[in-house]
Amino acid sequence: MSIIHDALKKAQEQRKEKRAGIFYGNAPDAKKKPQFIVLGTVAILAVVVIAYLFIPAFHPKETVPMKQSASAKPVAPAQPAPQKVPESQPQQHKPAGPAVQTVMNTQGLSTDKFVPKTVKTVTIPNPKLPGTAGQIEPVRKRSKAVQTAADEELIRRIPARRIEDDSINRQYNEALQLMNAGQLREAQKAFLGILGRKPDHAEALNNMGVISASLGNKKEAVTYFKKVLEYRPNYPKAYNNIGLVMMSEGDSRLAEEYFRKAISIEPESLEPYLNLSALLRAQKRFPEAAKVLEKPIDRNVKDPNLYLAYAVVKDNAGHTDQAIKYYRQYLGLANPSQAREGVVERLRYLEERGKR
Repeated sequence: MSIIHDALKKAQEQRKEKRAGIFYGNAPDAKKKPQFIVLGTVAILAVVVIAYLFIPAFHPKETVPMKQSASAKPVAPAQPAPQKVPESQPQQHKPAGPAVQTVMNTQGLSTDKFVPKTVKTVTIPNPKLPGTAGQIEPVRKRSKAVQTAADEELIRRIPARRIEDDSINRQYNEALQLMNAGQLREAQKAFLGILGRKPDHAEALNNMGVISASLGNKKEAVTYFKKVLEYRPNYPKAYNNIGLVMMSEGDSRLAEEYFRKAISIEPESLEPYLNLSALLRAQKRFPEAAKVLEKPIDRNVKDPNLYLAYAVVKDNAGHTDQAIKYYRQYLGLANPSQAREGVVERLRYLEERGKR
């Protein structure tokens, strides 16, 4: 039994030694090779896994489509902050010159006075910026460089003619101030400067004719008035002024034609009615002279000069009652003047004579 027991004990010890040899690498060479291959393979796999997980170059690139919620609504483009710019004159000017109103000088010639209109504004959207996908960024969010570019773009949109017209209008107003102040020579130079820039400026040409007539150069005045008609064939002031020059020269027939032409073009203007009536009254054509003035009277035009002209026609024709009536209407509107004092005396005389 002891022999068997010793044999078993010895066999167990040998098995323990073999296990210990395998664990500590003391196994025979024939058994070491398979174990080394397994361990090497495991180590390589571990390196590959670590490289895949932590090195981005080994990750494949995939395009992940964006998902949009079914309830999401499209976002409307941001609206631009409008910029206001002045709509220009022609809005301060007509196609052939600035807006005008007629005023009469001491010789009865129709001059032109510039009347600046109220400046209107229009909204111009901001220019589209690159990279905004059709959306226009509000002005308040723009950088200084982008805003400057936008301003330059708006400036480029302003017509050069509008800028030129604004400059001419300012020069015209300065010339008109000189003319109204009685500085005719200086005004003449200023109007010539305008015509050097804009030869078809009808108002400047007309006022040059008025100045020439006021300085006694009637032939030159007519030349300017006819020059106006070359550019503006239906310019009523030029016809009226030519009629006045012809009337002063004794050419009644031609003067009448020009006055009637002015009335046909602009029936609302009072000056040609007054001038034509004065021409007919001077020829003792009193019924015709009265009929000419009755047209604006029927339109209820409230003007002291109209009532005075009609009263004088009726007075010359011997219609005292009508003369007294319109002399009184004249006095109700006229400002104190020498003409008004003369009318008061004439009215007193007619009233006293009527009492006899």
